[in-house]
Amino acid sequence: MTAPNLPRVTPSAAPAATVRRSGPSRVRIGPYGPRQLLRGGLVAVAFLVLVLLLAGCGNGALPAAPPAPAPTTAPPPTTPAPTPQPTPTTTRTTPTPTRATTETPTPDGTWSGGRHDGGHGSGHGGGGAAGGNHAHPRDSTPLWPAGDAATAQRMQQQADRGSDPWLLDPEEVTISYVGAELGFRDPTVTRLGTGIYAASDGRSAARVTVTLEQTVRKGPGGIWLVTKVDRG
Repeated sequence: MTAPNLPRVTPSAAPAATVRRSGPSRVRIGPYGPRQLLRGGLVAVAFLVLVLLLAGCGNGALPAAPPAPAPTTAPPPTTPAPTPQPTPTTTRTTPTPTRATTETPTPDGTWSGGRHDGGHGSGHGGGGAAGGNHAHPRDSTPLWPAGDAATAQRMQQQADRGSDPWLLDPEEVTISYVGAELGFRDPTVTRLGTGIYAASDGRSAARVTVTLEQTVRKGPGGIWLVTKVDRG
């Protein structure tokens, strides 16, 4: 007896393909497959974890920076301002001379008065106390800028304090006298001797001879006063 001639069945890819289509591996969401979805989910989870970590680190309080030290700048050295020295006044006083015809003692131990005819006075000093500011015996009565012994004494005291230094120079006193009292302009003064000066006016032919003496104190520091004037 012979077997019937049946058609031979051979395995083919069709059943397998049919099985794969019916399995879960064929699940798709839109154009993405399951592997792509898994990868996308892992990436999303990793990104979310990274965001959370960064947010947690950003919320932490950062350590405060140490304060910068204040700059230490030494103040510039200050130079003390120079103290101005008092300048002695050079105001020239021209009191009106007063001529006395009698000799009277003054409280400072000198005698006022005397002749005014060009000669020397006859008064002699009394017993004045010793000291630089006290009067010494004098020969003539002052005519200018002091007209009496009391005024001369005050002017000597002012000169001792630094005022009117021109009174210590007989030539300066002569120039001041002929300019203030005689009206000389641009005078020429020539020294003839100790305390004696010839003065001529620069704008006229007027000439005078002026005699000066230290009637209050002799020597350095004593003021010079006009005691005699000869015209011509």
